[in-house]
Amino acid sequence: MIKFGTSGFRGLIGDTFTKENVQRIAQALCKTIKKQKSNKPVVIGFDRRFLSDTYAIWFAEVLWGNKIKTKMYNLPVPSPTVMYTVMAEDLDYGIIITASHNPYDYNGLKITTKGGKDADPECVAEIEKIANTNLKIKTLDLETANKTGLNVEIDNIKDYFKNINKLVSKTSKENNLKVIFNAMHGVTSDYAHYIDKMFKCKKFTIINDSIDPYFGHQLPSPEDNLLEDFKKEVVKGKYSVGLAVDGDGDRLAVIDETGTFHDNNLLMSVAYYYLVKYKGLKGDIVRNISTSCIIDQLAESLGYKCHEVPVGFKYVSAKMKEVDALLGGESSGGMTIRGYIPSKDSFFSIAIILDAMATLKKPLSAIIKEVKDSCGYISTYINENIKISNKKKMQKALSKKSPNFSYKPKEIIRTDGVKYIFEGGAWVLIRFSGTENALRYTLEFPTEIECERNLKAIENFIKQYGK
Repeated sequence: MIKFGTSGFRGLIGDTFTKENVQRIAQALCKTIKKQKSNKPVVIGFDRRFLSDTYAIWFAEVLWGNKIKTKMYNLPVPSPTVMYTVMAEDLDYGIIITASHNPYDYNGLKITTKGGKDADPECVAEIEKIANTNLKIKTLDLETANKTGLNVEIDNIKDYFKNINKLVSKTSKENNLKVIFNAMHGVTSDYAHYIDKMFKCKKFTIINDSIDPYFGHQLPSPEDNLLEDFKKEVVKGKYSVGLAVDGDGDRLAVIDETGTFHDNNLLMSVAYYYLVKYKGLKGDIVRNISTSCIIDQLAESLGYKCHEVPVGFKYVSAKMKEVDALLGGESSGGMTIRGYIPSKDSFFSIAIILDAMATLKKPLSAIIKEVKDSCGYISTYINENIKISNKKKMQKALSKKSPNFSYKPKEIIRTDGVKYIFEGGAWVLIRFSGTENALRYTLEFPTEIECERNLKAIENFIKQYGK
């Protein structure tokens, strides 16, 4: 059974993520393309994961067998590159073979649609439905596809970075930035030097850039607990900033000059504050349901509004278009701006953060303090996840019961998991991941003591109903 999650189809290599399932999805896409009478080529890219290049060929073979042209990268590329190509060349579809930040033994694929956005729920549901029917798979080999013109190679990385460079201030290119880039053995290691070239940094160091199918025996995800050694390296090397990027290049976390970890809750805030206050840009901001309320407070202090959407960048980009928002993003580590590709992109995020640091000539810690002071943000944010052995039991419990919080929530929202809203803006979100077998719980309260107390209530609830 093929089942898409929040960000495409992912699964264990050789278990659910197989040649057969990948080609069934490809055949379903072909049927969709034929039904829509689209005659545009499909761009196909892949990351550094084990067998990603092979899966890309297997997917493409089905398109060729259905006489659909492709544009294929012959080297691993970040996911946003495929999205850029779909937008820049006005294509209808793009495919990237990646499992993003998932463990090394996973792989997956994401579908990009017109404009460079993630496929919407209706599109994904239709492809999923067709893929689970009795399909006849048509294929054609690469050699024949090349000879007959059904496939052409594509290499537009320079154009992709030129597009980002348009957003960077010319004055920021005269700076004293010392940057260390942690590629986490992902695909961005091949392209990080473009950022150095863009900013002309005083020093630019790339680490964990080797091809390693095990990703250094840890998740290729820029999470606080996975970057302890990196924090020390930033401080020891006296770097201005440390940048850590996930396996396919759409999630970013940053270590400031003091060795402090900052996720996208604060990076989005810095970007929005800088763009509105210092660059004079205008517009609301969009965040997902698990993102810090600092975004709301910041937007209000700047005279704009924050819009909340479910988890999944397709919801962020859709709302941005609806309200003509300036910026949108997710707490998990990605954002975009009006006029750029409607999807998260770590290189874009890096460019905006470095631009702010270089233009304002301030360390990142000072900019973050300025942002917090400007909107009066005082809060503690915690984000955790855990594997649950009895998902059905937990879902049933969440639908009827609540953890024993320190005080009663004033509102309970069940649009994406369960979100408890408390007086004063404090909140708790409990939801199952759409990309992996995990229960995620996020909470934000005015004080650390309140956060810890309510975190304990969630953990006790999970012990009672999650096993």
